[in-house]
Amino acid sequence: MKRKLFQRISMPLIFAGLIMFAAACTQKEPSECIIWKTEINGSTFYLAGSIHSAKEAYYPLPETYTDYYQKADKLILELEKDFEGIEQEIFNYAQKDTLPESDCLNNYLKPESIEKLKKIFTEDELDKYFKYEGWLLNMTITGTKSKLVGFDPLLAVDRHFHQLATKDNKEIIGLDDIKTQIVLFEFDAPVIMQVQVLENTISNMESQAEKELPLLESYFSDNLALFEEEFLKSMDLTNPQVKQAYDMVFTSRNKNWVEKFEKLAEEQPATYFVLVGAGHYFGPDNVRELLEKKGYTVEKI
Repeated sequence: MKRKLFQRISMPLIFAGLIMFAAACTQKEPSECIIWKTEINGSTFYLAGSIHSAKEAYYPLPETYTDYYQKADKLILELEKDFEGIEQEIFNYAQKDTLPESDCLNNYLKPESIEKLKKIFTEDELDKYFKYEGWLLNMTITGTKSKLVGFDPLLAVDRHFHQLATKDNKEIIGLDDIKTQIVLFEFDAPVIMQVQVLENTISNMESQAEKELPLLESYFSDNLALFEEEFLKSMDLTNPQVKQAYDMVFTSRNKNWVEKFEKLAEEQPATYFVLVGAGHYFGPDNVRELLEKKGYTVEKI
């Protein structure tokens, strides 16, 4: 009698316990990948961070990124066009700042500076950039100096997903136009002054690349806390000039992007995979913070 009573009571309890245990085992803990989820007026936005340079060894990327990309109907990037299309647009824009043949940049740069540039550019590439005012080469060094620490901009995470979406015939939406990004780097000054700025950039590009290395590595090691720490310590926002630059590069664009998310949710209800520079999710007035201020819940995936 006691045995039957035990069986009647214990078996359902054991069975329920097994169900609860299985559920606990299958429930996913938030990843250390830089990705969140939010709902805006019925549309789902997976908010993922990108790095604009990488190594072949870092591919394939963690499944967290690819899984949520596959769940999305559309891909949102900073720029809609592919790498080659963006490059062509930049040079088209720069035509207005073409230098006379007798007045090319290499006539002004120090020989040792030109030798340093050859560490990240081919001679043909340099010949091309030397035909324009210094801001163009200065801007390009910013996006290319990671080569000095073994990273390749051609393996950038956003470029990787652009290629995936093109292959998958998934719609790609750009948050910025190319001019929005160019004006962050373009400066109107006499050639001599532009050369001075360029010389300073070339002189510091190796040390700057070394400083950024922990940030790059923290992204690919899925160390979210370290990435945030490295990102924030790279800028002194108490410095008015740094704060002004931060507001141009991050605050202003973040606010515009959040408004575009709301507009897309209203006009094109869908599931979106948003992939922008990972720094846009940290610091003052970041994308997550701005969404939460508007009343949206941002959940870590």
